[in-house]
Amino acid sequence: MSSEKKHFTIRASASRLEKGLLAIPQKFRDWFPSAKSEIQVVFDDEEKAKGLTFHPNGPEVKENRIFGVGRWFSKRGVREGDLISITIEDRERHLYRIVLDRFIQEREKQKSRQKLNAARTDSEAEQELSTLSRLTRKRPRGLAQEELLRIAHESVRRPRPRVSPGAAERHEGAPAAIRVLLRELHDGKCQLCFFTFEKRNGEPYFEIHHLDPEIGHHPSNLLVLCPNCHAQFEHAKVTDFKGAGNWLVGATINGKRVAVRQPLAHDSIRRALLAVRGENGLFHESEKRAV
Repeated sequence: MSSEKKHFTIRASASRLEKGLLAIPQKFRDWFPSAKSEIQVVFDDEEKAKGLTFHPNGPEVKENRIFGVGRWFSKRGVREGDLISITIEDRERHLYRIVLDRFIQEREKQKSRQKLNAARTDSEAEQELSTLSRLTRKRPRGLAQEELLRIAHESVRRPRPRVSPGAAERHEGAPAAIRVLLRELHDGKCQLCFFTFEKRNGEPYFEIHHLDPEIGHHPSNLLVLCPNCHAQFEHAKVTDFKGAGNWLVGATINGKRVAVRQPLAHDSIRRALLAVRGENGLFHESEKRAV
């Protein structure tokens, strides 16, 4: 056998799920014991092996079967049509690994999301967004929208430490993952006037504004703005906020009504997922105040 472990994939069927067993195709028969035997099985990414029974086809059983996987089916929520991979870990010891492909893929996505959220720099966040895009087979912009909504749904608005941004970059202390996701969603363009410019490194310039200075980096509390619009939000008379749930969609700046481009608010399906409801909104009729 080569150093690369042999493996094959089967598809879960309703009848086998009901019986709590796996049927092994005849073409892989030689990978298993020649007679009814106990084999050692490690499930998914676990380390401890469990003894199961392998029963080859014969007069009593018309197919090769691995019995005793019903509990694993229940634990992982295995469904009809799911792909299950079986790998020979050690043929001499009759040691095999059985993996639910969907479970491993979700674990990889989860790890990638954790790395994205923990990124310390924009480049690290960009790399993980690219990895997550590959794993989910989704385009970066659509993925950025989904991730921002997920973050908004799972996080709470909390006080944040105040920072003094440097002259070169005004990120307002927002985490790298949030900056990269917002940049991807809005193309680095101002949510009010659509303006941006290309920096020397080829990336779009933008600034992140916290609508409520005392609240943290919840996506609904953040706007992608050009320097001019950012300065207006910080120094001009800003009133008459209009919100769609948690999301700001309009305001009045020095008497002029402006619209805020807010795709996170206007996607009805994702708004339903976010479960935006009145009392949880950032903007209320009674809170029409300057930021």
